[in-house]
Amino acid sequence: LARMTKAAEEIAEGRFDVVIQEQRGDEIGRLAMAINHMTARLAAFVTGQKRFLGDVAHELGSPVARIQFGLGILEQRLQGENRTKLASVMDDVEHLADLISELLSFSRADISDSSVRLEAVNVLAAVQTAMKREVDSAAEIRVEVGPEIYVSASAELLIRAIANVLRNALKYAGSAGPISIAATRQKNQVALTVQDSGPGIPEEFLGQIFEPFFRPEPSRARNLGGVGLGLAIVKTCVEKCQGRITMCNREPHGLAVTIFLKSEQGGA
Repeated sequence: LARMTKAAEEIAEGRFDVVIQEQRGDEIGRLAMAINHMTARLAAFVTGQKRFLGDVAHELGSPVARIQFGLGILEQRLQGENRTKLASVMDDVEHLADLISELLSFSRADISDSSVRLEAVNVLAAVQTAMKREVDSAAEIRVEVGPEIYVSASAELLIRAIANVLRNALKYAGSAGPISIAATRQKNQVALTVQDSGPGIPEEFLGQIFEPFFRPEPSRARNLGGVGLGLAIVKTCVEKCQGRITMCNREPHGLAVTIFLKSEQGGA
């Protein structure tokens, strides 16, 4: 029963490779078989969902790109009020393109463990690359990451994870004060923390924040962002690097997201 409880807790965390080995013919054995069957079905459902989302996003990508190209040509031929109206339409199409890109990133993040090659990755270099992707000149980012710190990870997955965390912090707390990125060694692992001074997240939602499509705010307004996949992508990327991620509110306000990865020797 203790083993089954542990397995159920892991399944609840989204780890569907759990198998309970109980060669028994009684009720406990049948319960173990039922849990294994349930886990296999859940894994198939989740994989199918991501494949479907990826296929839909891929099919939508080409026509949306053609629409953007056509609107760009049309914009050059319009003047005055008509050009202003077209700009609003172009904003809508750009927002749609961003959503499609986010769906593709989410579907591609769930790649098999066997295809992820872990190596020694310089954390400072990964942070700097992520900042180039996400940070504009107006944002204040304070980086406290030593150049000697390396972790075991996939460079692209780590950069994608950091970029998504940064994007989230800039979106919800970019105007509330500086955002800090710091890395510290803790025994055989490295803790990479991104902190902001924004409003944080209601405590009752912290346990759900990494779930796909979950958003703590009820509104779907454009100024509040996408479809709730950014942090789900972060969690998937970190777990594929055999790490883990946590989130907590800061006092008196703000949010801290910490990525834990195995420490590596530089240049290894």
